[in-house]
Order: sequence, then structure tokens, then C-alpha cells
Amino acid sequence: MSGFEMDRANRKAAWSLFEGRLAQVKEDLAARGIKGRIVAKAKEDALAVANEAVAVAKDNKGLVAATIAALLAWMFREPLFNLLKSRRDAQGDVQPEPANDDFDEALEEPAQ
Repeated sequence: MSGFEMDRANRKAAWSLFEGRLAQVKEDLAARGIKGRIVAKAKEDALAVANEAVAVAKDNKGLVAATIAALLAWMFREPLFNLLKSRRDAQGDVQPEPANDDFDEALEEPAQ
């Protein structure tokens, strides 16, 4: 067999393989279109992400609780600040305690 005939045989074999694969792709697309495949892939990926998030949340319950508490504190910061302010105002001004002379003497260094 000459090189030309060998090349032609290889080309025909490759073409028949290509046609077989093309027919298979056409059958698959006829069974379920591109839109259906994209939707199915998106659902699979979303489910995988949700499952991973649940697994991480189960492993880190304290971190999840702290994050939720921080988010709630941020969301309700104005009412919380107002509550603290009203309680502070209700207590009135804090009077300092009278000076304790004994305490002042304890701080002085003894003379040598």
C-alpha cells in the first residue's frame, strides 16, 4: 500500500469515527436539549453547594451561632443602643466615691 492509499484509509477511518460520535451526540440532544442539561447541571451544583454548607455548619456550630448573633446585633443596633441609653439615663449621674485617705497614703513610698 502506498502512502497515499494509507492516508486515505486513515482519513476514512477517522471520518467514520467522527460520524459515529456525531450521531451519538445528536441522539443525546434529541433526548434532552441544551436548556434541560443546563438546568439539570445548575440544580446539581446548587444541591452540592447546599450539602457542603450543611456539613460545614454541622462542624462549626459555635461559629455559625456567633455569626448569627453578630448579624442580629448589627440589624438591631439602633434599638439596642436606645435601650442602653435609656437605662443609663434612668440611673442618673454616678457620684464619685469620697476620697479615701488611707489609699493615698498606701501609694506613697516609704522614706528611707
